[in-house]
Amino acid sequence: MATATGKRNTQTEAKIKAAFTTLVKSKGFDAMTVSDIARTAGINRGTFYMHYIDKFDLRQQLIDDTIDDLTGILITKAETNTQVTTRTGGRAICDVFQTRAIVEALHYFKNDFAFFDAVSQSGTDMQLYDRLRDVLKRLIVTQARRFGAEPQTSYNGIPADYAMEILISSVASIIWLWLRRGCKESPDEICLIIEKNKTTAPIDILW
Repeated sequence: MATATGKRNTQTEAKIKAAFTTLVKSKGFDAMTVSDIARTAGINRGTFYMHYIDKFDLRQQLIDDTIDDLTGILITKAETNTQVTTRTGGRAICDVFQTRAIVEALHYFKNDFAFFDAVSQSGTDMQLYDRLRDVLKRLIVTQARRFGAEPQTSYNGIPADYAMEILISSVASIIWLWLRRGCKESPDEICLIIEKNKTTAPIDILW
């Protein structure tokens, strides 16, 4: 019985999410109402309020669910992945951004692009961007702990906080630009760019 109820709830939430996505595109987040969401989702207002306080709570929960999904893809998969190193210039290095997990995350973004585009238009895109950065940082820390890496005060002369910022920002910015451009490239193409970014100095791009 509980399973059936859970399934119904999941189906209802999916309808509400689809309605949210459609309405943000057609009316804008500020203009849409709970009545609009309920009508578009084919439910009554009471059913909406069983799941969410208001449209702001709905938007926040949708973002939270997205981050939970990405955490599962990037963190959990990395913890169970046995392919832990790549080779660059003849030396083995820790693959802190697990290739398979990154590809799966990119497919997740692409498959739900309409929602991410709606979030961007609803005025919370930077929250999602910042929380994506947090997940990527957790991924790096998780991988470092797996390999027993000792924390350093600096890396190649760069203070640790700045080094972490450089690493996270480069990957997050590539993903975010891809989303802003409409996910035109395939996930595999973006993953290849991220891979090349690991070993390409920024100055090298200018020449």
